[in-house]
Amino acid sequence: MTPNSGRPNHDGELVRLIAAGNERAFEELVEKHQHSVLNTIHRYVGDRGVADDIAQDVFIIVWRKAHTFKGTSRFSTWLYRVVANQCLQFQRKKKRNVVSLDGIASGGQLPEALQVSDDHARAARIALVKRAVAELPERQRLALILSHIEDMTYKEIAEIMGGTASAVDSLIIRAKENLRAKLRARGITG
Repeated sequence: MTPNSGRPNHDGELVRLIAAGNERAFEELVEKHQHSVLNTIHRYVGDRGVADDIAQDVFIIVWRKAHTFKGTSRFSTWLYRVVANQCLQFQRKKKRNVVSLDGIASGGQLPEALQVSDDHARAARIALVKRAVAELPERQRLALILSHIEDMTYKEIAEIMGGTASAVDSLIIRAKENLRAKLRARGITG
């Protein structure tokens, strides 16, 4: 508890309260993590509406499965494992339904930090890079996003993805190689 606030200030305590059915603790946890969860999912799926739906599913899982959080790892690791699983599940469903990966280039909105209003060449280049990232194999794409966009360590990514740090390193190396090849094929070097 923080002094005078009467509210828990740490995720483990919030999760314990959520497991006991405390809706206010759940609201606080969602408020604290929703922005980063939504942005991570959006970077993975490339469509803000789909990302909103997946983020909602993630927090429903947090509500329903809070009792499974044992506190042996950081809550953020547990949360991002849920995020990763939901993103991978979405990708598998998408493949089964034969939906194309063009959402990033055709209708997906760029994150505000990447929006370029006057530089069309740069905007086109960003769209090509996003499309190339979207075409990476799902585990490579997820590892790359968690590493380079979410700035997670290989150890954290390994915990989220259920592997080892060396396996994450290999995934990221292959992702970068594949990304370079895709970008070269589109005439982007550098």
